[in-house]
Amino acid sequence: MVSFTKNEKESLKEILSGSKHKQVKKILDKIKREQIHKYVFNPREIIRLLKKAHEQKKKVKIKYYSHMSDEVTWRKISIYKWHKDFIIAYCHMRNDERVFRTDRIYKATLLDESSEFPKGWKPENIVYSK
Repeated sequence: MVSFTKNEKESLKEILSGSKHKQVKKILDKIKREQIHKYVFNPREIIRLLKKAHEQKKKVKIKYYSHMSDEVTWRKISIYKWHKDFIIAYCHMRNDERVFRTDRIYKATLLDESSEFPKGWKPENIVYSK
C-alpha cells in the first residue's frame, strides 16, 4: 500500500487533473476520495481508539507485532470483542479470525469502513475450531 502526504496528494491532483486518459481520471478520483488518517501511537490512545471502533462497528488499520512469525505487519481488522488486554477480530489480511494483544499494536487508525464478518462467524469459533 502506498501512502502520500497531503502536499504530495495535492501535487498529484494538480499534475493529473489535465489528463483525458480514463485510467488517470480513475486514479485521480481515488486520490480525491482517500481520507487522511490520523494514527495514534500512545498505548492508552490505542486502547481508546479500539474501544471506539468496536462501539461504532468500524474497521481499524493497525501495525502489529506477531510473536508467532516474529514480524511486524499492517492489518485491517473488524473487532468482534474488545478487552483492555486483547481483542478478538476478523483479520482482512489473513481472511481469518485472530486474537490480537493490545500491547503488540504499535499504531492504529480508525477507518471509515463498516466492520465485516463472515456469515455465521462467532468469536467462539477461534476456541472450538483450532
